[in-house]
Amino acid sequence: MGEVTLLHYCTWCFAEIPAGTTICPDCGTNLDDYARHTPYQDRLIHALHHPLIETHIAAILALCKQADPKTINALTDCALEHDGDVIEGLEILHSLSLMPTGSPLKAALQRLASDHPAHAVRMHAARQLESRFTETS
Repeated sequence: MGEVTLLHYCTWCFAEIPAGTTICPDCGTNLDDYARHTPYQDRLIHALHHPLIETHIAAILALCKQADPKTINALTDCALEHDGDVIEGLEILHSLSLMPTGSPLKAALQRLASDHPAHAVRMHAARQLESRFTETS
């Protein structure tokens, strides 16, 4: 049987790098310093652009648990950047459903309801927008 090689990526530029690398040969980032000195939430937001879907889904789930309104724009941008992934778009909408109601959330839901190419994402965003921002008598 062949040897299994695990892929490793630079946490800054996402270039494939050998296991155990401490300085990225592509961008020069000191990976230990990046991990130690970059706030966790900032690393999660950056990971939303990782080439592996498993990595950005993990970042979405971790950001969801934080329910921090400061992440609304990053999550919305991620949904629009990976616009062919309906499951990811729906997971981001789930994350947004846990965010406090306010103008950043309303703007994000409006963007997704109008700009996302996937019908399911647009409809879920529109429903969330209606249920959270329509005044009841």
